[in-house]
Amino acid sequence: MYTTRFAPTPSGPLHFGSLSTLLGAWLRARSQGGRILLRIEDLDTPRCPGGMARRVLSDIDAFGFDFDGEPLFQSSRIPFYASKIRKLEKDGLAFSCTCTRQSLKHSPCRCFERMSPLPPGTPCSIRFKPREEISGIFKDELLGAVDTGDTYGYLTLRRSDGIISYNLACVADDIATGVTEVVRGQDLMYVTPRQEALARALGHEGFSYLHLPLALESPGLKLSKQNHAKAVTDAMAPQQALLLALAFLGQDSSWARPSMECRDILIGAASRFDPSRLPHRSAAAPAGVF
Repeated sequence: MYTTRFAPTPSGPLHFGSLSTLLGAWLRARSQGGRILLRIEDLDTPRCPGGMARRVLSDIDAFGFDFDGEPLFQSSRIPFYASKIRKLEKDGLAFSCTCTRQSLKHSPCRCFERMSPLPPGTPCSIRFKPREEISGIFKDELLGAVDTGDTYGYLTLRRSDGIISYNLACVADDIATGVTEVVRGQDLMYVTPRQEALARALGHEGFSYLHLPLALESPGLKLSKQNHAKAVTDAMAPQQALLLALAFLGQDSSWARPSMECRDILIGAASRFDPSRLPHRSAAAPAGVF
């Protein structure tokens, strides 16, 4: 069965860009009788203020979205991710890395060539090195063949501060929960070939992908919590935001009215969803949402 997911990081309230991605994923699933899961990616605790996950869940609920099963909180699954790191280490696909972000700007990591183990207590991250070279190209259901130009292949699995990385948790959870298609924003296209290599290393044949356009605050700058995007539920009524998001995704909303219940808008939009109308390029967010 078709299965996708919406996976917000609770570093701030739901903004219009996140709403558009959620709406696209939800419509993609419901229009074909599929499943959509909700995953809270709350592993990066320094970025996730206390109580923000509840705020995000409340914002999502205000729009009338439903999901299949209970929300999955990544912070409750750290032993699961640790087991995946141990598997990769056993298979010779993970290594300890003492490089810093600054050093990597000047020279590539060669830590995998180290012959002896690091002294106990040495600060290090754990990184993934695929067996095979990656092409940097993947197929997207909306954009066709996408060439990221990235053939590096390495991914951080666990950061030097002990926090499990987004890439490992994302791929491991997509596999474990039966995701068939990853629907997300185009800002994550660049890492897709690396994530595909990691999925193969974990014994999975891979996913299909659909990368949705981003809502931009200004040219080259996406709406994001990091850029202090406004909470969409603070900016306008949920019905109005849903109609704007439908229009942003290229969908016909002429039949809908702001006076309708959110749930009725969603059901009507799912019955009319046309993926061929999804825009290929990111665009300016509607006025009033940031």
